[in-house]
Amino acid sequence: MEDKIDFVVMWVDGGDEEWKKQKDRYSSGYDLKHSGENRYRDWGLMKYWFRGIEKFAPWVNCVYFVTCGHLPKWLNVQHPKLKIIKHEDFMPASALPTFNSAAIEIGIHRIPGLSDKFVFFNDDTFIIDELKPSRYFNKGIPCDYAALDAVTPSEDFYHLVISSIILINQNFNKNKCMKEHWNKWYSLKDLRSTVRTIQLSFPWNKFVGFRNYHIPIAYLKSDFEEIWERFPEEMHHTQHHRFRCSEDNTHLLMRFWRLAKGSFHPKSQRYAICKSLATEKKIRTAIDIIERQKKKVICINDTYAGDDFEGVKERFRVAFERILPEPSQFERKGDL
Repeated sequence: MEDKIDFVVMWVDGGDEEWKKQKDRYSSGYDLKHSGENRYRDWGLMKYWFRGIEKFAPWVNCVYFVTCGHLPKWLNVQHPKLKIIKHEDFMPASALPTFNSAAIEIGIHRIPGLSDKFVFFNDDTFIIDELKPSRYFNKGIPCDYAALDAVTPSEDFYHLVISSIILINQNFNKNKCMKEHWNKWYSLKDLRSTVRTIQLSFPWNKFVGFRNYHIPIAYLKSDFEEIWERFPEEMHHTQHHRFRCSEDNTHLLMRFWRLAKGSFHPKSQRYAICKSLATEKKIRTAIDIIERQKKKVICINDTYAGDDFEGVKERFRVAFERILPEPSQFERKGDL
């Protein structure tokens, strides 16, 4: 059916001893500065990801759970909406095994059976209040928000963003794009972003960056197919980097390309929020957002570097338990 919307989420069990041995075996010769521990460690909160879907987004068609092969012990693999997808199901054998999320992300449109319309989630992003399909698609068009933002590199992640912006500027005229789709770039739905866009529109004739919300993103499979057709070499290289590196492109290239084309329905993204865990104050703020359901979606960005990881994990588990105490049908009955 044309109105089917799937969810895609990638998951890794960073505590799996066999997986860690394999990762160590293949890491020889790689610069792992882009692959720190917090890219893989498991917060033990995935049950609440599924509980949030069942309670707040029951309209989802199917959930595609992407993994190298390992699964949470509690997961009910017989759930009719759950599709277990291994990397080998949609990635070439020459690229496997992979420990690079960017390599996996850029090929998710090839997942067998995936609907044309889907929402891409990271496993640190949780639904905590009611969502409607119209949040992500309007008359078949992905909902998004176009806003400029200056790229201010402060961490390794920005290498990936810069790679995408280079390709955008090589293929689009910023002033023409913004003139043709002015009603999507200058919106009253997010005044702070609009003011920033105005400030960055005139001094430079190139895109200096895009406002990037670390939240779920609605996509069409054609968004990915177009990029693979235009940049097969860049996509091939990224997909064959077993570990993340500065030359990679991510799924954000597909999003930025779509923004430059104007192929989206403008909608505020302030329904969701991404919170860093870098300080105790930020941890308390994130927990408060969950418990009081201040947003519909929250991303818990693992920037925690303290010495009480297990304690912080437990605080988040308690917070989620307060709003999602009932086990979902995605959980095995023997684990209830």
